[in-house]
Amino acid sequence: MNTTRTPDPILTLLLAAGLAGCAAHAQNQQAAPSPTNSAPAVVQQIQGADFQACLGNIKAMALREGVPDSVADQALSGLTPDQRVLDLDSRQPEFTLTLSRYLANAISPERIAKGRQMLAQHRALLQTVERDYGVQPHYLVAFWGLESGYGTFVGDFSVVRSVATLACRTRRAQFFAGETVQALRILASQHMQAAQMKGSWAGAMGNTQFMPSTFVRYGVDRDGDGRIDLWRSLPDVFASSANFLNKSGWQRGQDSHIEVSLPQGFPYDRIDLNEERTAREWRALGVTQADGRPLPDFADRAAIGIPAGHRGPAFLMLPNFKTIMVWNRSVLYALSVGVLARQIAGGPGLMRDSPPDDQPISRDTAIDMQQRLIKLALYSEEADGLIGPKTRASLRVFQIRAGLVADGHPSLETLARLRAAAP
Repeated sequence: MNTTRTPDPILTLLLAAGLAGCAAHAQNQQAAPSPTNSAPAVVQQIQGADFQACLGNIKAMALREGVPDSVADQALSGLTPDQRVLDLDSRQPEFTLTLSRYLANAISPERIAKGRQMLAQHRALLQTVERDYGVQPHYLVAFWGLESGYGTFVGDFSVVRSVATLACRTRRAQFFAGETVQALRILASQHMQAAQMKGSWAGAMGNTQFMPSTFVRYGVDRDGDGRIDLWRSLPDVFASSANFLNKSGWQRGQDSHIEVSLPQGFPYDRIDLNEERTAREWRALGVTQADGRPLPDFADRAAIGIPAGHRGPAFLMLPNFKTIMVWNRSVLYALSVGVLARQIAGGPGLMRDSPPDDQPISRDTAIDMQQRLIKLALYSEEADGLIGPKTRASLRVFQIRAGLVADGHPSLETLARLRAAAP
């Protein structure tokens, strides 16, 4: 039985294939290098063709990469677009998620308890993987829990059909055509049938939801049976996940973040993921651990994040935080991995809660906010409802003008002042 919490409706799109990370692989991983999927002419051929002709073009790409004709023909013959995939791909989240809402859906008491059970049950295997790849067991278990609920839901979509549908029916033809080719390569190299390759609507597969290109690049046959099995072999799952993190820059033995306390008068307008300082520099600015202890030394520079604004928790994002964001380029996802990993290892949760009035912002509200910033000549991008670094930077400028704490967070007070300033 799945022990994870029932998904919040706001997270329906992100959780459609398990949890937030799995579908995001499709957006965040580059297709395996291939001379056949990088030429604009090939992309135009794919986009301009009907579905069967598109499959023919992808098959030609696969054959040039050494996929046997019999494998490609069997997997693609008679394939039709999957409307469920297109429906999920076309949906946009209605709300911009808050830290508290995201963590509440990602980390439940049941998920923590199950993670501790899995950590104890597989400790010997996880320790040998840590020895070889340097990734701590509690982090591997946290990824596993977030991506598939510890293997309880690995997806029930046909991966080949999903990525072929996205290649032939969306604007991301190049990426998903490449993923389709890599899926066919996996069928050939692993002696699989297309019907056995199940995953998310976006093509992510197995216990830790690898895209086909990630599987090809980083998959490891840890159990030595001659196949890489991310569905049933936990040795392969843990080794492949650790190999990916190791190759992406994971630093052995280090945490991904430290919850911190910021002093009164802290220069919030200088907080940015690219504003990195040494431990000594942050200590000089009055930053301590959340419990008041001095910051520990760390070798590299690190940034501070305040995803719930200046009234919420603050985090020092260490180098391994960046590595998690190679897996999934979401600050909230990366924080959830670190917070869950810490609790699986027996540590506490967050010491400071988000403010109770920090509510999800609708897409329409975000668009309205951007349009008002445009009226004030503070924002020059499209009002698309996506609150990214440029929107937050513009919001900081407005907050400085309005005499507010310049944290770049769209709090209710900030939105009210913005509406008054740009009616």
